[in-house]
Amino acid sequence: MFKQIMKSEAYWRSVIRLGFLFVIVFGIVEHIGQHKGLNFDAFKTEIIEKGLLFTYLRSKIAGGLLYGLIVSFVFQRRKIIESRKK
Repeated sequence: MFKQIMKSEAYWRSVIRLGFLFVIVFGIVEHIGQHKGLNFDAFKTEIIEKGLLFTYLRSKIAGGLLYGLIVSFVFQRRKIIESRKK
């Protein structure tokens, strides 16, 4: 089943889509939590001017990819199991 899921084109599209959405939603929620609202000047000072933009983006992409891989795998596995029961 693992190989079947990994070879599925739908799985990889789902990984990309969920990972991208995770990065966007998590980034907004994290920003609001850290800066008590949408304060872009604080973000600029904290991330860009300190030279942490590459690290920030790398961590968001890695987190999004990991989230997408796990959640998409669970969804695809459930879909396969349900289709076998029919």
